[in-house]
Amino acid sequence: MSSEEPSAAAATPASNTPPVSVPPAVKPAAKQENPLMNLLLNVLIPVVILSNLSKTEGFLALGPKVALVVAMLFPIGYQIYDYQQRRKWNLFSLIGFVSVLLTGGLGLMTMSAVVFAWKEAAVPLILAALIFFSHKTKKPLVKSLLLNPDIMDVPKIEKAIETGNQRAGFERLLWTSTLLLTFSMLMSAVLNYFLAMYFLADKVPGSPAFTAAIGRQTGWGYLIVGVPSLAMMGYALFRLFKGIKNLTGLDSEQIMMPR
Repeated sequence: MSSEEPSAAAATPASNTPPVSVPPAVKPAAKQENPLMNLLLNVLIPVVILSNLSKTEGFLALGPKVALVVAMLFPIGYQIYDYQQRRKWNLFSLIGFVSVLLTGGLGLMTMSAVVFAWKEAAVPLILAALIFFSHKTKKPLVKSLLLNPDIMDVPKIEKAIETGNQRAGFERLLWTSTLLLTFSMLMSAVLNYFLAMYFLADKVPGSPAFTAAIGRQTGWGYLIVGVPSLAMMGYALFRLFKGIKNLTGLDSEQIMMPR
């Protein structure tokens, strides 16, 4: 009696199990920056070093050159640490390093108080010009400063603006924000000039007293110049945020990036 061997297909029962789908890898969220550490290491500690350790005599008197090098180590070190944590360049570390380098470096030179005061005014003047004249370009600086994609859901905002045909209103809103930021920088330039003259007018250029006075001027500058400037930027951001809500109909949770 002959028997046929069952085929492999018949021997193997058909499987009805659906294929297992592997979910895409979720990119880990970037580690949030500590704003207190940012402020301390990029601003406050370098200012304290330039103000109090630039002397040539007394306790912890490093002298102006060594004090400058030590002060620069803090924003440099913070940038290295922050980049390892978040894989992003830290704008405040760069600003802090350049500020300390210019402030301390120029303090070592035989530069008059008037020239130094103009240097202090030049930085915000340049920023004011960049903010103002970039408005008509493809990438207005006001967008980089206020429409931060790490904080606001920019694609959703742009889509709502296009859907509601509110592009003209949004451009007017950006122009108002540009004017507010430009005025803030111009105000900073004027205050920086007179603050530098107040602290340095009676000091001998290049002396330890001149370098220490620069440190004090920088420290007071964050209060007398920085606070009003931040208040103006906060007002500009508030107006922009409120305007976006009115133009798009989005609420605060929809505008902000989920945390």
